[in-house]
Amino acid sequence: MLQTMSPVGSLMSIPETVDEDLPYFTIDELEAACDYYHEQGYVVIRGLLARDKCSEVMEEFDREARHSRIPILRQKNMRYERNSFDANGLLENPIFNIQDLQSRHFGKFKAAALNLYTDPRVTKVAAGVLGCTPGGESVRLVESMFFEAPAGTWPHQDSYYQDSAANLGGATAIWVALEDIGSRAGRFYVCPGSHRKAPPVLNEGKNNFGTGHDRYRDAILDVARRHELEWRAPFFAAGDVLFWNSLTIHGSLHEPGDSPQSRRSLTGHYLRSSDELLQFHTRVRRQKMTRYKNVEIGMLHDQSEFRNRAARTIAFYFPGLWAVARSVAIKALVASRERRVDEESAAVKAPR
Repeated sequence: MLQTMSPVGSLMSIPETVDEDLPYFTIDELEAACDYYHEQGYVVIRGLLARDKCSEVMEEFDREARHSRIPILRQKNMRYERNSFDANGLLENPIFNIQDLQSRHFGKFKAAALNLYTDPRVTKVAAGVLGCTPGGESVRLVESMFFEAPAGTWPHQDSYYQDSAANLGGATAIWVALEDIGSRAGRFYVCPGSHRKAPPVLNEGKNNFGTGHDRYRDAILDVARRHELEWRAPFFAAGDVLFWNSLTIHGSLHEPGDSPQSRRSLTGHYLRSSDELLQFHTRVRRQKMTRYKNVEIGMLHDQSEFRNRAARTIAFYFPGLWAVARSVAIKALVASRERRVDEESAAVKAPR
């Protein structure tokens, strides 16, 4: 068991083998797994996906994407960039929204990843934790990412960026280990029970995404300290999948220096098929919908469309202009919401 420090400076233990970790669940224990998820805000399903299917994603990434010079939208900064690699040759700018990639160039990588996102075992668990009626309503994928190098993601709640418009905490996400994840690979962590114990930090006021993103980060750390939250970093073997609630505080550990250990993995975010996507606690974001193996897939920047490829070209060659335009749009969106809230508050207080 490896000992390290949590993001708030408390001691946390990193299991280095499956025997050192909690027992967690298999797909055959779905009811118990869903109960655990609702209580703890996350759950790990061991061996949910076949190792060979996980290997296929990595192989197709190496074959089609690793040496590509095509700019791709990145998770770290929402900019279109070419691949960037660390000193160990690991991709350090994770891919955002695999489903949006142009099939002409990345078709096999895209298909291999979507095969996992739409695997009946994955969607069955996602539907279970979201409370879908068995045999009735299903789920849809609204976002995806691919990681390779240790990410060092600071603690946050997904709800701040996106959630279900029906109710906060109504979305779920998955983290898929494509390989056995070492203890020094920037292990994924969660704060169990944080979806219940800690109130959501809303995307508004001084913590709004447009002008107060750094204050939001500090607010999350403050919440974790005040509520004395626990930090857990489960062991992951290839094919293990972690599901977590959109209000659960989570992230990945920062490894000092360039860790030689990779953490090749996928993340995906799901809603009930009848729910809409809430963005920045501010607006309902409509998505272009497609289907893959009878599962709905939401797309935001579909690269099969000329207008999106044109936007990619502008964003790549004029990154500063793109960043400013995006920042202005987000600030305007947040300001519009705050004006609306103020108007509604004034209407309630007005004499009748």
